[in-house]
Amino acid sequence: MFENKLAGGNVHYSRIIASWTKVCTKEHMPVFFDRVFKGWLKDIGCSEEEIRDIYNMATNGKLELETSAKLYLRNS
Repeated sequence: MFENKLAGGNVHYSRIIASWTKVCTKEHMPVFFDRVFKGWLKDIGCSEEEIRDIYNMATNGKLELETSAKLYLRNS
């Protein structure tokens, strides 16, 4: 189970992930959680442990929810 910890003691992991996702979406870029994402996390001061935890939170969806979201988008 994931814990929505505070990176650097001041920003929740989910807010960091949401910020990255919103910027990629606004720039019409695909949302990738790759080495560039990890580089950005390091640049904003995240520790190696925080980077690992944030990456894991960002990339570990739940199959049932992903399937549901795909069907919803297809039918909207």
